[in-house]
Amino acid sequence: MSDRVSGVVRWFNQARGYGYINGDDGAEVRVTREAIDDLTFVTEGMRVTYVPALDTDGTVHAEHVRVVS
Repeated sequence: MSDRVSGVVRWFNQARGYGYINGDDGAEVRVTREAIDDLTFVTEGMRVTYVPALDTDGTVHAEHVRVVS
């Protein structure tokens, strides 16, 4: 799972520092503040790219999230 995927931020809670992205590949992935490159947060509706990665429990999360301009 190292190919970059595009998607749209479904929601992101600024106070808690996490949210979810709806990937163009149909997957829903969790995103944390620490995974966002060059920003401290994203907002609903932003188009982003990310690298999907597996957690130890088998769920998918986003790494190296970048906002598409």
